[in-house]
Parts: sequence; structure tokens; C-alpha cells
Amino acid sequence: MIQRRLLFEWCAIALLALAVSCGLAVVGATSRLDNAIYDGLVPLRAAAPSPRILIVAIDDTSIAAIGRWPWGRDVHARAIERIAAARPAAIAYDVIFTENGRSAREDALLAAAMRRSSVALPLLIDAPGANGNAFDVVPPIPPLRATAAALGHVALPHEPDGSARAALLAIEQPGRLWPHLAEQIFRRSTGAASPAFRRAAERGDFRVLIPYAPPGSFRTVAFKDVLSGEVPEEFLRGHIILVGATAGGLGDRHFVAGAGSLPGVEVQANLLNALLADRFVQVAPLGWRLLFAALPGLALLLLFLRLRPSRALLASLAIFGITAALPALLLILAGIWVPPVSALLALLIVYPLWGWRRLHAIHRAMSDELFRFASESGVPLTTARAGLDPAGHSALALSTSIARLRDIKQFVSDTIEGVSDPLIVTTLSGEMLLANRRAQSLIDGGLDPSTIAGLLQEPAQEDLILPDGRSFSPRTTPLTGALREQRGWIVLLVEISAIRAAERDREEAIEFLSHDMRSPQAAIISLLESEIGRSVPADLAARLAGHAWRTLRLADDFVQLARLRGTDFDPEETDLRDSLAEAGDAVWPHAARKRVRVVAPEIGESCCIMGERQALTRALLNLLDNAVKFSPADAEIRCRVEETIDQGRRWYALSIEDRGPGIPPERLTRLFGRFGAVDNGGPGTIAGAGLGLSYARAVAERHGGFLLYSPAKSGGARFTLRLPALDPSSSSERASS
Repeated sequence: MIQRRLLFEWCAIALLALAVSCGLAVVGATSRLDNAIYDGLVPLRAAAPSPRILIVAIDDTSIAAIGRWPWGRDVHARAIERIAAARPAAIAYDVIFTENGRSAREDALLAAAMRRSSVALPLLIDAPGANGNAFDVVPPIPPLRATAAALGHVALPHEPDGSARAALLAIEQPGRLWPHLAEQIFRRSTGAASPAFRRAAERGDFRVLIPYAPPGSFRTVAFKDVLSGEVPEEFLRGHIILVGATAGGLGDRHFVAGAGSLPGVEVQANLLNALLADRFVQVAPLGWRLLFAALPGLALLLLFLRLRPSRALLASLAIFGITAALPALLLILAGIWVPPVSALLALLIVYPLWGWRRLHAIHRAMSDELFRFASESGVPLTTARAGLDPAGHSALALSTSIARLRDIKQFVSDTIEGVSDPLIVTTLSGEMLLANRRAQSLIDGGLDPSTIAGLLQEPAQEDLILPDGRSFSPRTTPLTGALREQRGWIVLLVEISAIRAAERDREEAIEFLSHDMRSPQAAIISLLESEIGRSVPADLAARLAGHAWRTLRLADDFVQLARLRGTDFDPEETDLRDSLAEAGDAVWPHAARKRVRVVAPEIGESCCIMGERQALTRALLNLLDNAVKFSPADAEIRCRVEETIDQGRRWYALSIEDRGPGIPPERLTRLFGRFGAVDNGGPGTIAGAGLGLSYARAVAERHGGFLLYSPAKSGGARFTLRLPALDPSSSSERASS
């Protein structure tokens, strides 16, 4: 009762924890807390600033030295020529040129400088756009657009809290894809699209999370120093040059996650650095986020079912720590972000809620059971004492009831002492409650009590063997209570040492027949076939060889029959035609010596059964061997396989018909018994062992079939092996699996 109640409480809390954790993860109710954790951790994921990136900053000192902003386009042209003269890897000029300059001459000078220098320019994204469009893309003025080496957008999406955590590697317009300026610079410097861009194109989402480095992480030189030539060309050569404004009030500034306020050119530098290192952050898919949100709470609830309260508290703290640390490790080491707050909140709900509901369920169940025990046993409950709360009163009543149970246990213990075999009474978990003296002597003699507990986990398939060699057969019986519910186990250990000794003797006898009787006969045959054997008269040699072969066959058939009856049936899908073909191949030398031809059925559909192929092949070999032995020279042995239907069940009937003398009527009553049809044989023939038909019939019955004899029309013998066919539906199911 209490188990069902606690299980119900457990399921209710589990459903509540699932609803809370998954609901928070789906609606994003904890996004602010998750973002705060992310912002604190993401700098640890940032790649080391690439030494290839160099920022040429339009800073306050450059404004003071060159003059008031905006500068004339001739200033930018001279700066571009200065930078290009140093032969950098690529140049990105993060300055918007969507309006005409002060004169057409200045625009022409800048266009000419860009034509000679291979410069990438930014696009202006104007949102909202005209005619209901989400945005419009405004390119640089025509002279600059025509001479720019590449055009890329520099739009930076911001989240509701005002922070920028992601970048768009490309924005799409109908019929046009505009890569980011950093992506264009990557392509200019490497000659190919970035791996991150290719992955984004495959999944159809160009949004990537950037792990930003702190402000001032990238090498920077002042624009004025480059323009005046104070920066050596060697300092610029081979670098990726990003030109942009950092002076206050000039360029765009963004509040980015983990790095604070950054000018636009440093944002581009961070994105380019992430592209070069291929180091981004990817938000885990919703399914994985839901799994992570739900799994810690469910794992803790599962541990509650196993652990004591003190260990449950330690487990709660451990799971809470793992749940908090795992997203940080995934973010820093693998670049995968799994928001942890919903899972942590679920853990904070699960522990106190489970403790409260468990205490309530236990107190209620204990009170109910104590009153039921009092009414059934006639033992009154202890009355309440001053200073005891309801739980204390129940504990006192429980103490009294347990004392009564000790008396009952002693009574049961005295009763089971009369059992002649070792008997042990255990709980459901295997803890030993009672054991008679015979069982206790086994335990004192070396039987591990945990072995008894192991017997209860699953039905015992093998004997229980003690160190002294004694064998016991475990028998387990459920121990039920007053309401017929199982309360424990009764384990009876039946000693079978004598039975196992007899089985070993039997195996030794089989081994004796298989080896010790076969070896002398094989030696006789080898001697007769050697040079010495040629001195023996032919008639005598043939008779000796026949008797030796008969003895070999008798020993072999006896061993095979004994092993067949001593092993479990282990079938597999088998084709009767294959077994018949193998048996025909094995009997061919014997048939060839007698000029007897075995006519097998024509190749057709498979005749599949569930059987033991080796046993079937040997049974058919015995039948074919007898047919060859009793057939005259130049005779035919006909084999046929037919399908029949009997009471809605499919059968295969494999018949073997010879041209011999048939079976005399007086031998039919013991035809399939051991040594039932023994042929003395003649010179040069293999005499019947008397066990071949018995083995074949045992194989047929082992497969759920029959072995039948009927006289053939030609006067010979016909043996029919009738076996159940394999259900085609079960065969197809096994093939598909």
C-alpha cells in the first residue's frame, strides 16, 4: 500500500518537474538569467586574437590631427594607397560611402585608389524598407561600388535586452544573398568561403553566436600614423587590415555579450577572428534543451527511490553542481550552449516537494497499517503519551507491533526446523529472515548469503555447487501475506549430489564408448588395410572388417542417441533439402561400392522447418545407409519431399524408398526400438547397428514429428520422416529483423 502511495506521489512530482522544466525551456521564461550566465562564460570560449588582424583606427587623435569629420575622400584615397603599398592580405574599409562626396573629383580619386588596392566596402542596411520590405540594402555610390573588390553588410542584430550576441553571416533578399563584410574579407584572404558560412548555408540559418574578446584585444594603429607613413610597411605587410572608426561620437558602438561596449570595427574584428579560428557558439536544439531541462530532476527522483535521506541530500547537491557545471564545460570546450536555469529551478522544486510528500505518505500509510494490524492480530495499539506528536505516537505503536512480530517470527522459525532440506526465508530483496539448522550449516560451511539473494533475481538455470562439491537444486516459492500479496521468498535447496554423480558416470560411459571402444576397432580396420592385413584370407578379412565396422557404428550411434536425449532442443531455420543433400553426399561412397544410385528430388522451393540441422542430417544418413545396405546391386533409392496439410497445419513428408526385401512382419513391433532391426551383414558390407532407426525416430519426435514405415510397392521398405513446416510469416519476420 505504502509502495503504491509513494509511487503515486513520485509520479505526480515527476510530472510537475517535467512541466516546470520543459515549460520554462519552451517559453523562454528564464532567458534573462540564462543570458546573464552566458554573458559571464562566453569570453572563456573566445579564440585568441589572430596576429593577422590589424585595426587601423579612426580614433580621437586622428580626428585632432587630420581635421574635422567627415574627411575628404582624397584623405581616404591616400590612406588606401599607403596601406596597399605594404601588400596586405586584404583590406576592409568599414566606412559608409552611400552619399556623394564634396566633389566628383574626390570620388574619382577614391575609386581609382580602390581599383588599384582591392578594397571591400560595407553596405548600409536601412530598416524598415520601402514598399513593405523588412529592410533595404543601400550600396555605396556607383563609382565606389564599381571599383570595390567586395561588398558586405555590417548589420548586427540586438536582442530584447539590448545586447548583441549573434551575427548574421549573410542576409537574404529575393534573388540575392549579401555575405557579411567579415566573411568577404575571409574569402579575400583565403580564397574560399569560411567553414562556418558553408555550415550555415547547409542548415539555412546564417545566425551565429560570437564569443567576443575584451575591448582592445586586437592590435591597433592610428589612422593618422598610417597616413603620415609613420607605420612601417613591414608592420602592415601580409595582415588583414580593418579600417574603421573608434572615436567617440563617430562610428556605431554596440553592447556585446561578455565584452561590454565595442566599436563597429572591433565587432568586425571579433567576427573575422572567429571565422579564422572557426570558433563559435551554437545553441543546442530544442529537443536537447528539453532533455537537459528534464533529465536532472528525473535523475534525482530516481535516486530518491534508492537512497536514504542523508545520501539523497548529497545526491541533490551533486546533481545540482553537475547541472550547473555541465553547460559551462560544454560552452567553453565544445561551443554548445545549453541554458541551465530551467533545470536548476526544477531541482530546487523537486527536493523539498519530495521530502514533504514522502513524509506525509509514510505517516499516513504507517497509521493505516498499524490500525489494520491491531484489528487483525488482536494486539491493541499503545495509547498516546503526553509530548508525542502524531508521528511520535505512530512510532510508539509501531514499536509495539514489531515486538509482536518478533514473537510470530520465532514461531515460524521453530516450525520450519522440521523441514529435512535446507530452507531459507528471505525478503523480496534477498535479505535473510529465517533459516533452519541445515541451511545455517551450509552458510557456516562457506555458502555466501549473497548467493541466495542472487537466486531470487532470476530463475536459477544451473545447480548451486558448494566448495566441498555438493550440488543443490534451488527451488524458490513466493512468500505471500494475508492479502495474498508477495512479501518475500521461500528458498528450498534440494540436494542432488547423487543425481549429478550418476550423470557424470553416464558421461564417462559415453566417453568410454566414444573413445575406448572405437580405438581398438579402428586399429583392427587399419591393420586389415595395411601390408600385414593382406596375408589374412580375403573372406576372413572381410568378416573381421564387417564386425569392426559394425562395432564402430554401434558405439557411434549409441553415443549420438545418448547425447541427443541429454541435450536441450536448440532449433534454427533449416532446409530439409539441404540436410538430405548432405546425407546423400555422405552415403555416396557406400552406394558407389554397391552400384546403388540415390535419386534425390529435383531442385525446387525450399522446405524450411525449425530444426537442428546436424541431427536431421544424421537421421537421414541412417535411413539412406540402411536403404543402400539392403538394396541389391544396380538398384535405385528414391527420395521424395511432399507438402501436406493436416488439420490446418502444414507438414513436410520426406520419404526414402529402397528396393530391398522390406521388413519382416515379426520385426515391425520392435522396429524403432534399440537394437530393433539388426542385420548380420555379409562380407564387405556394413552391418546394421540396431540404433539407426531408433536415432531417426528420436530426432523426429524431438522436432515434433513422426517417423513412419510402410511397405513399398516394389517390395522394399519406405520410411517417411514427417515434420512440421515453418510458418512463412515467422520466417519473413526473422529475415526482416
